[in-house]
Amino acid sequence: MDILPELPQPLAGKEHEVNLTLSKTLIGEHAAVASEQPLASLAGYDVMRKGGNAFDAAVATSLALAVTFHPAGGLGGDFFGMFYEAKTGKVHCLNGSGWSPSGLTLELVLSKGGGKIPVFGPLTCMIPGYVAGVCEMHRKLGSKELKELLGAAIGLASHGFPAGEGICRSVAGAYPDLPVEARKVFAPNGRPTAPGEWIRQEALGRVISEVAESGPGGFYAGWPAEKISSALDSLGVPCGASDFRDFKPEWVSPLTLDYRGTKVYEVPPNSMGATSLLILKQLSQGALSGTGPLSRERIERTMRAVLLAYARRDQMLGDPRFGSIDMDSFLDVSNLTAAAAGPARSGDTTAFSVADADGNLVSGIQSLFHHFGSRVFVQECGIALNNRGSGFSASGPNRVEPRKRPLHTLSSLILERDGRPYLAIGASGGDYRPTQHALFVTNSVDYSMPAEQNVAHPRFLWDGGRKLLVEQGYELPDGSAFDIQSLPIPGRTGVCQAVEISGNYRKAVCDIRGDGVPAGF
Repeated sequence: MDILPELPQPLAGKEHEVNLTLSKTLIGEHAAVASEQPLASLAGYDVMRKGGNAFDAAVATSLALAVTFHPAGGLGGDFFGMFYEAKTGKVHCLNGSGWSPSGLTLELVLSKGGGKIPVFGPLTCMIPGYVAGVCEMHRKLGSKELKELLGAAIGLASHGFPAGEGICRSVAGAYPDLPVEARKVFAPNGRPTAPGEWIRQEALGRVISEVAESGPGGFYAGWPAEKISSALDSLGVPCGASDFRDFKPEWVSPLTLDYRGTKVYEVPPNSMGATSLLILKQLSQGALSGTGPLSRERIERTMRAVLLAYARRDQMLGDPRFGSIDMDSFLDVSNLTAAAAGPARSGDTTAFSVADADGNLVSGIQSLFHHFGSRVFVQECGIALNNRGSGFSASGPNRVEPRKRPLHTLSSLILERDGRPYLAIGASGGDYRPTQHALFVTNSVDYSMPAEQNVAHPRFLWDGGRKLLVEQGYELPDGSAFDIQSLPIPGRTGVCQAVEISGNYRKAVCDIRGDGVPAGF
């Protein structure tokens, strides 16, 4: 069986009169890739056509995304992955988030940041964890030579590619603050790039070629690390070669929760994936029973759980290497109390999902955080550096410290039913992500939505203050404590990608909210 498009049916019921059949869906017998950029999906497809497994395809897809959607998830950022390895029956979790330079202290940040944690600039740059993370995924789970898997990314960087709408939105969003070196690459005509215009990143192509030849050491112990550390040092952030050489990604035990008979796998701290599980733990005793998927009751009951979970996130989560985090206490729903939360930060991130003929699954996600991250661009490498350090706090478990990883918005999600993982799903969304993940899980479990309806379904997201963003189709709460902002569908509520295994087929689903296209065979 080759490529078969699916025509999903709308859910029954009056409240589903909104169009829910918007996802871009493909069904294949052997392989499926869903990503936010068509050329990246094709890179993964090509690898599996040539005999690679899902993890090989994930490397190719991820690096192609790092080129074609550089402002959202390039080599200067981070990578997290959740992987189901069919031959062992195990779900693995990889934390590829970078740490702060050894010279970055709270005193330095506050003194140079005007007494607060800045959002942009060199003080927010963490050592990039992305390259180490993707290479470590390949080392443990891949079957092909790394050099073979990076060919597509090298070609896209060196030869160039036509800009898609996603990268054009990112360039336009950051354009006023982009340094001239970045503008020469991403806006060479003296204005934000338009869809279809050519983007060439020759310096980035040389860095990826170095990684293809020498592996992660070519980046972390080679000239790219030297150029990046020198750039940060010149901008007043003490950063040494050892900050790169010593960095390693970390295989961690995934967090799990039984949600009404479905096993949910989430990323542990320093990711805020635990926040998703705390939302779900509160809903797990049938809180959504009898509610419709577009009902006001669903919004009200979910939001009660969201408010309590986000408050505890801010009180308890950080980098576990700098202080013990008791997950049993964190997930204890008997003593939850509300507290003020900070405003939600909407980042520029890209997720992707892969499945192969053996049943292997990948839920991957990569990010610089905001458009072009810190707005620091290392010209010799052609790399925009992340601004993950803006996620630190001035006090508590997430306070700034040298070689510490900030509390991270990135997380990946896999769902398992009857002992078999069946859904790998993820989305862009920054601080909205725990709520997004809770919606994806309840869509699947409480409302029995297949992947294409799950991804397309309208969402509601809290901005951390008084505003509740609600996409078209919901029955709105009466007398809500929130100021409700109604959004059209598709709205800017994150871009989701999913793959689903059911029987003998693999289904790839790309969100209409982005410009990705699924691929498979």
